[in-house]
Amino acid sequence: MPRVTFAGRAHEVAGGTTVLDALLADGVELPHACRAGACGACVVRVRSGPVPPGCQVGLPPAWIARGCVYACQCRPEVDLAIEPLGEGLRVAGEVVSTAPLSGSVARVVVRVPEAFSPARGQYVTLERRGIARSFSVADRAGTALELHVRRIPGGALSPYLCDDARPGDPLSVAGPFGDCVYGEISPDVPLLLAATGTGLAPLWGIVLDALTAGHRAPIWLFHGAVDPSGLYLRAELRALAARHANLRYVPSALHAGAGGDGEVLEEGPLDAVVLRHVPATRGMRAFVCGAPDIVQVVKKKIFLAGAATRDISSDAFLPAAAPSEPTRASPGRAG
Repeated sequence: MPRVTFAGRAHEVAGGTTVLDALLADGVELPHACRAGACGACVVRVRSGPVPPGCQVGLPPAWIARGCVYACQCRPEVDLAIEPLGEGLRVAGEVVSTAPLSGSVARVVVRVPEAFSPARGQYVTLERRGIARSFSVADRAGTALELHVRRIPGGALSPYLCDDARPGDPLSVAGPFGDCVYGEISPDVPLLLAATGTGLAPLWGIVLDALTAGHRAPIWLFHGAVDPSGLYLRAELRALAARHANLRYVPSALHAGAGGDGEVLEEGPLDAVVLRHVPATRGMRAFVCGAPDIVQVVKKKIFLAGAATRDISSDAFLPAAAPSEPTRASPGRAG
């Protein structure tokens, strides 16, 4: 039976068992969330021994080169020695400010070291007292990262971030992860951005980068929710669209009617709303973020409408294993 050495102690790993499960069974409090090899909360570094197959899928290339693995996907067949993430991968951060964006979503600003530089649209993993969750970078100004956090009643971290966090509170920050970024997209390629809930956060970042870069082609931004209370940043997005003729912002809800400000919203499932406005998607670059089931449906529908698979990126939020709270799947494995 292989053994894994962590923090000077050896732990036996039964056949087929993951490193995460073996450590947790022995009382090691290793941060974790989704248990699906997606959120990055449980990433550790293999110090010696062969890296088992399949436990690095979706990690950034620089992390793979340094021997980083998802502990929840790592099933060793021989002895390994592992250690926590090193310098530059997990850094010390602190809360700068919090402010409500809606009744259930808060803007949380976190300061990180200058060398830690995620792009808008990527996501980072915050850890506090052994609890780790992942959040998208909606915006950044210097060393300050803007995150959009939905308060989950009974959640392990979101109630603290939304309601109790104070400036100067320390947090551990790991990342960055994900490829939902504007990057080097041609300014003449139409963009289709669709999200539910706080899946808006990475798309907000992509929109800001696209407009800053002088994107010329149409940018369609769809934000869906069950009812109008699930939408946020509506006034800001309407104002942004008013200043940029190529930005079309479409808020919608399953049960729409009038929004809180009297605006009549689009009604229906997000995929139906998207195709109502953009029935043909060939040649478009698409980003789809939010609830996994809706992400799957929207991706399928826009693919069938003409978009190439390689031109569709996604960031699907997965439930944390325990306690229940959203995390996310990396774009390459969101389905």
